[in-house]
Amino acid sequence: MTVTWNVLIVDDEGQLCKLIARKLQKAHLRTFVAQNGQEALNIISKTNIDAVILDYMLPDMTGIDVLKVIKKEKDIPVIMLTSYGNVESAVLAMKLGATDYLNKPIELEELKNIVVKVCQQPRGDDGVRVSTQRFVSQSEKMNKVMELVQRVKDTEASILILGESGVGKTALAKWIHENSVRKDKPFVAINCAAIPETLLESELFGFRKGSFTGATSSQKGKFLAADGGTIFLDEIGEISLSMQVKLLHVIEEKKIMQLGSNEYHSLDVRIIAATNKSLKKLVQEQKFREDLYYRLNLMEVEIPPLRERKEDIIPLVYHQIEKLNKKYKKQLAIHPKVVQQLSSHLWPGNIRELLNTIERMHILKRIGTIDLADLEDSYTNKQLIHVDHTPTIHNEQKAISNNLSQVLEEVEEQMIKKALNETNDNQTKAAEKLGIARHTLIYKMKKMGIKP
Repeated sequence: MTVTWNVLIVDDEGQLCKLIARKLQKAHLRTFVAQNGQEALNIISKTNIDAVILDYMLPDMTGIDVLKVIKKEKDIPVIMLTSYGNVESAVLAMKLGATDYLNKPIELEELKNIVVKVCQQPRGDDGVRVSTQRFVSQSEKMNKVMELVQRVKDTEASILILGESGVGKTALAKWIHENSVRKDKPFVAINCAAIPETLLESELFGFRKGSFTGATSSQKGKFLAADGGTIFLDEIGEISLSMQVKLLHVIEEKKIMQLGSNEYHSLDVRIIAATNKSLKKLVQEQKFREDLYYRLNLMEVEIPPLRERKEDIIPLVYHQIEKLNKKYKKQLAIHPKVVQQLSSHLWPGNIRELLNTIERMHILKRIGTIDLADLEDSYTNKQLIHVDHTPTIHNEQKAISNNLSQVLEEVEEQMIKKALNETNDNQTKAAEKLGIARHTLIYKMKKMGIKP
């Protein structure tokens, strides 16, 4: 296999550079190494670099300084490496355009996967990198989900998306369609739970004028509207057994007959369905047809809740702020302390709740930077504010006297102890609960003197 991409590693730790380079070279990447900022900028000016791995602390300047120059002069993805507990630098890096960030000590396999992923991002005719990733994520759990849908997006396979309410099932369905061979055809979505049973059939299959009282004109229905493209059936677990029989017939025959018509119409539709219920359990309870379940479930994708992939919160926050600035024609920033608070919350409503909270703050803030006062004013669930004020700070004087990094370290220590306690000191489960790698958890425990 020939070398495809050039990767620049910028770190003053020579041994770490060698380890990273060796790992990337095994993946057939060409590597360049710089041990200070100026050397890195010189290489970038003379070489066509596809991705940069950039440490935050360098001998002559900070990684942030280097990142600013890179983003100003060239469109190169930058993966930042930050020291343990340095949340502020990670937040600032994402704000300035870093593609991703990892805390040291890094996991080489994870780093390699991220580098390959950003290098694979296509470029336009002018050489500028074109983003096709509209589903915002960077956690290992979501990386696995995206790897799966990447493999099946261009097939005809029906897909069943599972997950709690608000995790992003509709967004993933849209991503699959917009990155498939059907992207130039319609994407039609319908929430099966939002349509009364008596109207769902006509909504899906359409009707002819005069087919029932009130049918003053013909309607072709969602399936025919999606012909050639994708139909997304959300909350599929809510449809009745009689409706399931009709849906199964459409899927098997690839034909549809509108209400009031005697003619069949051929269909070419890719079906993506979603539910927050266990269809397997509904099948066992004879509330969902087993044959329909297997028709819809040729490929099953489960999106984990946001509390299990907290690494996705920071990029989601900045993506939403950027989106809202365009929507409301503002230029608001968001304070790192607010981002830290948002990252600490469990978000029972998942991404939907997070995005709604950000938009509420954005609407109420007219100019400047969204700060903790804005968070407290706009968020109705005081549990989130409680995370900021009292979970690890034992008295007000201590909170005032410590700087941000010290406070965050205390919060992190308390969270680690809580996770270990809840998992009976099972480090693997505790790491999963915290959304970090097991070796990272062990490193943090040793640093903090936490004994298993």
